[in-house]
Amino acid sequence: MRKEKRMASKTQTMTGGEAVVEMLTRFGVEMMFGLPGDQTHIYDAIYRKPGIRHILVRHEQAAAHMADSYARATGKVGVCDATVGPGATNLLSGISEAFLSGIPVVAVVSDIRADWRGRDCFQEIEQVNVFGPVVKKVFSVEHAGRIPEFIRRAFQTATTGRPGPVLLNFPLNVLKDKRQFAPSELEADNRYGAFPANRLMPPREDISAAVDSLLAARHPVVLAGGGVIASNASEELQTFAERLDIPVATTYMGKGALAENHPLCIGPFGLLGRSPTNEYVLNADFALALGTRFTNVDTAAWRIPDKKTKIVQVDIEPAQIGRNYFAHQSLPGDIKSVLGAMLEAAASRAPAAGKSRREEVSALTSKWRRESGVESDIARDNDTSPVHPLQVIRALRNTMNADDMLICDSGFNQIWGGQYFEVRKPGRLYMGPRGFAVMGFSLPAAIAHSLAKPESRVVALCGDGGFSMVMQELETALRCNAKITVCIINNSNLQYIKENQRLLHGSRYISTDYSDLDFAAIARAFGCAGIRVEKSGELEGALSEALASELPAVVDVKVISDVVPDRMNLQALDGDAPKN
Repeated sequence: MRKEKRMASKTQTMTGGEAVVEMLTRFGVEMMFGLPGDQTHIYDAIYRKPGIRHILVRHEQAAAHMADSYARATGKVGVCDATVGPGATNLLSGISEAFLSGIPVVAVVSDIRADWRGRDCFQEIEQVNVFGPVVKKVFSVEHAGRIPEFIRRAFQTATTGRPGPVLLNFPLNVLKDKRQFAPSELEADNRYGAFPANRLMPPREDISAAVDSLLAARHPVVLAGGGVIASNASEELQTFAERLDIPVATTYMGKGALAENHPLCIGPFGLLGRSPTNEYVLNADFALALGTRFTNVDTAAWRIPDKKTKIVQVDIEPAQIGRNYFAHQSLPGDIKSVLGAMLEAAASRAPAAGKSRREEVSALTSKWRRESGVESDIARDNDTSPVHPLQVIRALRNTMNADDMLICDSGFNQIWGGQYFEVRKPGRLYMGPRGFAVMGFSLPAAIAHSLAKPESRVVALCGDGGFSMVMQELETALRCNAKITVCIINNSNLQYIKENQRLLHGSRYISTDYSDLDFAAIARAFGCAGIRVEKSGELEGALSEALASELPAVVDVKVISDVVPDRMNLQALDGDAPKN
């Protein structure tokens, strides 16, 4: 009898909302992004249990992007929340971005009472079915007593294999119900609060065979995707590239896998990549593919690399290997661990003798910078009005520190940033919506990054179209004291679409042009700093002022309306993808 009383004294009585917050705290959640509705039992629990800072947004899509960005900034699971119905569905675009980009996010949403379902209740839809295609798993929690179990499963699912989002769906009655929880029921394995939670390895003999193939190649290249950064494997990649004298090309998700001023980095390849980089990759007889899915954009509809190139593919998700390119050798596993093992296997061997490949790559990238990049004549011109976007990129390079973060939006601004802005230190110092290509990503993502890393400086590079979709979040930035700079490439149109109408439809333009808005004045109306730039010579001064501001700052740059970055047009490519 005495033992039962001791056990009872350790049992905690909680509402479902309190149990949710208790478990999130045990998984190391320190910040949560959302907008309240029926899930106020969770908010009340946060109020009464210090530990989680809740960030109120103006629109739920911003909450999903913030959770995504927080995960990328910290390596931890990002958490967002929304109410039933329209609140939940407003998360969809942001959750889809996290899903296709492989970012671990746990979305917590309320639902109508379980005992009211099927009566056409106010805001009732089958929201668990709506989210099914864009999350790794949906957990609909029907009983308060099972909340700890489902949260454990959600975090484990989000951080193992290829990371991704998970939906936790809570009927309102479950959040209200009270239950007793024994200490053992509230346990959490906080390894699953960060990613990658497990570092798996392929067989050693397969790693040795891959190294043999690489050393036998005449013209090898590493194709580094976002998996390198997710695995925190930049140091291993640099050591590997230097020891074996092997050039590295990246996807946009992989920017920063190797510093882009490194003599062996040849920059981004693919549909939106650099022409000389694409030529180099096409000529490769061997490619070590690290954490890249070989999407249609990354490969210019599966044209780069060439189908004849021998590929060794490393990916944490075995199902990705060989999916879009035949993999001559498969290495399913964690990239950091695999590269470490490959270094060991290659320790006693050296690449074939010959002219250093880094000399070839350095000459190639230097020539590209002078002819097409930030050292070109147009980039260096300080007397252009309206401004050329390449001049914006040069000014950003000259005013940002090497460890500052650049976050791009969707559209041509991402190509200007992804192709021409060079990350000068390894790691995740560049970010963009490369999975779902959501317009409006950069501003909320910049806010979350600043809140997660208040010591860092962050710049959101966006177009006027994407910024217009989320500019209300400037108030969020100001209220939460996020130190961000927003640089808007403002051409008063949807230029990516307008360019397609020019190329494909004889310049029959429709629904692509906006009125000229003064976004600097709009920023000041929100209480933020706002600077308008109409001449290239004003750029560096304006950006320096914005970066030094104690307020969120918007630099609104009027740019030439019809200039486009170097790229291939996906819609203009004829025929099917080349066959194996």
